[in-house]
Amino acid sequence: MIVDPSNPVGPDGEGGYRKVIGEQESSGQILAGLLPAGARLVKAFGTLSAPSLSAAARQEPGRAVLFYAADDDAAGDLVADLIRAAGFEPVRVGGLDQSIRIEMFATCTNTAPWAES
Repeated sequence: MIVDPSNPVGPDGEGGYRKVIGEQESSGQILAGLLPAGARLVKAFGTLSAPSLSAAARQEPGRAVLFYAADDDAAGDLVADLIRAAGFEPVRVGGLDQSIRIEMFATCTNTAPWAES
């Protein structure tokens, strides 16, 4: 199983971020197409920078959510368990074709993986 935390975003030159693939393309679908048959892929952990993840983990009374996308239910369930163990509430946005939702969140909130919080 592969967990992909990447987002296809880059600096837009104006202090924000932009998608570096087509607006209707999903990096999850692109990556899935490059993997060998039978590989299980889950898109997760890429919407927030490491400092942001650390600061948001184990909040009480309500846990912060982390989004994930998977086409394989068993692989998705394993990642959901990992998200819970990390101190977050997992929220599945659908299959890899829907990982575009995660990518747009990262783009719109300026929380690319390398961004400082």
